[in-house]
Amino acid sequence: MEVKYLNHKEFGIKVLPFSSYIEKISDSIDVHEGILNVVFVNDQYIRALNKAYRDKDEPTDVLSFSYDSDNLIGEVYVSTETAGRQAKEHKHSLSDELVRLIVHGILHVHGFDHEREEDYKDMFAVEKSVLGEIVDR
Repeated sequence: MEVKYLNHKEFGIKVLPFSSYIEKISDSIDVHEGILNVVFVNDQYIRALNKAYRDKDEPTDVLSFSYDSDNLIGEVYVSTETAGRQAKEHKHSLSDELVRLIVHGILHVHGFDHEREEDYKDMFAVEKSVLGEIVDR
């Protein structure tokens, strides 16, 4: 899996710290071959996506889309504004919050879900192994 980051420069986000977590994901689950886009957006943009695809007229922190394509396996949209608010609430850095959301989104692209309690436990276990102490904050 090759991760490409879009709009990170516009939001002043340094993507290098995310690399080690992406490697941990690859060590923890079977990742699809191909490109995965991580797209940084504002609340207005993610709200429009959330309304169009989930019928929820509100911003959210992360949305994931899986594609049945040879090249593009999926996209993870992350609201930098919501991530900033959540980082303050959880008393950790914006970088930690962004990596938490990116990992969460990538797991969704790879079929993980948290609708049922059993699925939540499975997904959380992978997040914990990849994120370590970040997930506990």
